[in-house]
Formats: sequence, structure tokens, C-alpha cells
Amino acid sequence: MSLRILSWNINGLRSLKTDMKEFLTNLKADIICLQETKVTRDMLEEPQAIVDGYSSYFSFSRKRSGYSGVATFCSQRATPFAAQEGLSGLFQGELSHGRGEQTALPGTWTEEELKDLDSEGRAVITQHRIKDESGKEKELAIINVYCPRVDPEKPERRRFKLRFYELLRQRAAAIWAADSHVIILGDINTSHKRIDHCDPEKNEAFENRLERRYLDNFLKPLNNDHEKNPPQDIKQAEVCKAKENSDMRDSSGSHKGESDDLEQEEQFQLLASSTDFQVIDTFRYFHPLKEEAFTCWNVSTNSRSTNYGTRIDYIFCDEGFLSHVKDSLVLQDIWGSDHCPVAVVVEGILVPSSQLPLCCTKYFPEFRGQQQKLSSYFQPRCASEKQNKLPLHKPSMPLKATTENLQNAIKRKNCTGKVKSGNKKQCSEKHRSISSFFSVKASGQIDLSEGFINDGESNSESRVSENLDSTPASLGSSEHTDDSRPQPDGGSQGSSHSPPSQSNKEDTTEGCRKLGETKNQGWGFLMKGPKPPPLCPGHKEPCVMQTVKKKGPNLNRQFYACARGVGREGDPNARCNFFKWVSR
Repeated sequence: MSLRILSWNINGLRSLKTDMKEFLTNLKADIICLQETKVTRDMLEEPQAIVDGYSSYFSFSRKRSGYSGVATFCSQRATPFAAQEGLSGLFQGELSHGRGEQTALPGTWTEEELKDLDSEGRAVITQHRIKDESGKEKELAIINVYCPRVDPEKPERRRFKLRFYELLRQRAAAIWAADSHVIILGDINTSHKRIDHCDPEKNEAFENRLERRYLDNFLKPLNNDHEKNPPQDIKQAEVCKAKENSDMRDSSGSHKGESDDLEQEEQFQLLASSTDFQVIDTFRYFHPLKEEAFTCWNVSTNSRSTNYGTRIDYIFCDEGFLSHVKDSLVLQDIWGSDHCPVAVVVEGILVPSSQLPLCCTKYFPEFRGQQQKLSSYFQPRCASEKQNKLPLHKPSMPLKATTENLQNAIKRKNCTGKVKSGNKKQCSEKHRSISSFFSVKASGQIDLSEGFINDGESNSESRVSENLDSTPASLGSSEHTDDSRPQPDGGSQGSSHSPPSQSNKEDTTEGCRKLGETKNQGWGFLMKGPKPPPLCPGHKEPCVMQTVKKKGPNLNRQFYACARGVGREGDPNARCNFFKWVSR
């Protein structure tokens, strides 16, 4: 029996267009790991956290609101027996055999650094039991991570990223040392090899980036190169690499092929590891030469249409677990984010736990009725609820106004110009749009509050023909459709109960059509609208307007560019080089 484990950077949990249950079901996976949820605990709503048929485990950013965050959803047949938030062991949850504690890490860490690395909500660990074909059970830990990226304007984030890699590797090594299989999956935020990048030729220093050099040591080679350079000689290899890099410096002291501002000694410390534990890139194990298997694209340049992206989403596993993995997939046909999902098909049966881990969201006090969020105190109450709390001796308002009440209302209108409405609208009633104030009422339809407050008349007949003839061109902005045209009514004064003739219907419909045309002409005269975009010379297609976001003299300035996505140079289906500033 096979099961499916899936990972997806969704770029915002609250941006999902469908119900959470429907969303998870459509992915057809037993364990679903999401990254970049962009929710903190105070923002998490119950429909997103408590899903029928699943248990969920979240990690939240403690630095910024609406930033980072990961979540793991497990189906009932994949319920974990243990779970933990983060990699440091300082947060809620505990793994088996104490392998989630700080003391289990192979290296030396200060509590301050661990808190800093684990404060952005970038990891969740779940532990499962898997049974193979022979019936033998073994533990399996799934580490769901969203690794940091290096902001070009914040070079100090490179050190943060490399230290996070090291913490991830050491936690995986500690779990693996307790006779457990390990899967690491998520957004690693580094394209490892040139085959994983859309255009690596432009970057001469591709292999010299520190992140890729760290992955070279973290990932087990899939060819015979590792026999020449076994894991125990990794540190020695890094020393040789550092010496080679020192020879690449020019006379000005800058490094050829390395844009890092880190000193060479610090680079060596960041690349060195306290463990020789290595994992396998499952996709390259099954598809070593597959090109353009990208998982992330630049949305602002429409690069997904030309598949001009990078592969930065991975599923790693320890070498011993490869016998259980049957295939590794990049699901480019699934849309909804700037990333696409990746998945592995695993042979075996997960043994569900009878009890949920303590850090499961179902145990959160706010979802068990033990603690209310501050926002619940400011929600508006329904008018019907307010009426239920009125004293019993207070008489309720009549449901239907009598003739005497109507006459009194007219007198009050004539005297004061105002009428206090006795019937309050229920809170469930939708607000009317502004266009409703300019629409023509059908014959026989009457609004008591409008009739007395606006007109002071009690006549129930609506003079459709007079309104159509006297309506100015710029009175309204919405056209009358077949659903909004006046309907026949037999309850008006001076008319019989039989429906009007067909000629009256046609006259009414024709009048509404003329009114709509007149209004459109009026607005078209007042508002010409934007000018049509120019055509790009390469494809003869309308261009798109974009805005400069880069800091400088042209910040927020708009320009026209080809509407097609960015692609490789020479690709006829990619964006042409047309550029034109929007006239100020």
C-alpha cells in the first residue's frame, strides 16, 4: 500500500480561494506540509486550523505579524504520535527519546542564538510509525521547513540562513541517531545545481555561493564522487576549497565569483558542520537529468507562462529510507501560488496514533472555548438578538402599518420633515448599492420608509413612463437588465387584478433599454477612460503597465512593457525588449 507526502509554499494561508477541507482533499495526500502561511497565532481562525478528518500542527513567527510560518496537516490514517514546533527544542512539543531537546544537538549552541533562529516560525516536526511489507515498524520523522532567503539589501541574512541550515542538519542527525528515518521537505530557498536554475550561465559564481557549497556537504552525492571524498573528509575538503578561493582574490581584495561580504575565516566556520549526517535529494535520485523541473517563478514578470524559474522546493530523506520511496514528483500543473507542490510516493503503511500530540491545534485554548480572542468582543450583534433581550412588558412593533399609522406618519412628515421609523432593519439585511437610488421602481412596488421620508406621498402607483421620460442622462450608472426591469403588479390603485397587456410589457422594457443607453452616453461624455496601451513590436499584442519598485529617481514611475512572461534569451514565446515610459 502506498501513501503520498506533499509539500507546498502557498504564499499565504488566508489567500486560499476554497474551503480548507476542500483544499486539502483536492491535494490527495496523507501528509500535507505548507510553508509561508503568513499567519501568527492571533490571526489563525478555527476553520483554517480545525479541519474535519485532519490534525494540524503550526509554527508561528514571533518577530513579525503576517510573516513566514509553516503548518503540517495529517489525515486520520497518518496521525503522528509526537510533534514539535521549531528546531531548537525551546518551544511546545517533545519528540520521542528526547531527540527534540537542545541537549540532543551534536553541536554547541547558545540559547540566545537558538531563540533567534527559531523565532520566525520556520519548522514543524511530526513523528510517525511506518510499517513495511514484512510488517516491521519503524519511526519516521517529517521535518517541514521554510528556510530563510538572503535579501540583497541585508547581507547579514546570509549568516542567518547558513546557521539555520546547520541547525536543521543537526536536528535531523539527532533524530536519525535514535534509529528513526528522516524526511526533510519544504522551501529550501536555494537552487542547488545549474540544472535547477533557469539561466545559470549569467552567474559565473554559481557554484561558489555559500548556500550551494553547504548543500554540497549536506546532500549525499548520487555518483561515485563521494568515494573519492567520503563524508569524514568534508572538513578537509572545505579547507582546500577555502585555499582555492583565496587564490581567486584580485589585487583590490574582492573575491572573484563570490559576492559575500563575509570574511574567509567566517565563511569556513559557516560551512563547517558538527555532524557528517547526509540526506538524498529524492527528485534527482529518480530524475537525475530532467531539465526545467522548476518549482518557483517570478509572478511580477509572468515567468511561469514561459517556465522561467528555479527549483528551490525539495524533499530530502536519509539513505536508508530510499527503499520505501517509489517516486518523487514536481506538480507544475497545480496553480494557486508562486510555487508549485512537490511530493513523494512512499510504499508502506502509516500506523495512526490513538492520541493526538499535545501541540496539535485542537488543544489550543482558543479553539476549545476556554479562551476568547479580543476581536470577539467587538463583533456587531444582530438586531434580533438585541430584541430578544428587551423587557417583556415592552410591546413589540406591529408587523403591518395601518391606514391610521400611515396618515399620522404623513402629518409628522409635513410638520417636522422627519419620520422615526419603527421597524429597524435586521443586521442580516444587505446594504443597498448606490445604484439602487437611481433605479426605476416597478408598478405596485412600494417602500414605506422611502415613500414617506422622500416624497411624503402614499400613492402606491409608480409612474414608470413619467420617470423614463424625465430621467436626466447622468442620473445613474447601472444598466437595467432583464432581472431588474419593472414587474407587473395587480395590486395598485385604479387597476384590475389581471396582468397588464403585452404591449405595456414591451413599452416598459423598451423604456428601460433607452434609459440604460442614455446613461452610458452621459458617462462616456464625462469620463473618456484610459488610453489603450501600445502594441509591442515583437508580438503585436497590447502591452501591460508596470510600476518601478526599485529605489532611485524613477521610483513609482510607470512604464509599458510586453505582456508576455520573461524567458530565455532567443525564446520567441518570451517577452520582447519593448519599453516605453508612460507620459506624465
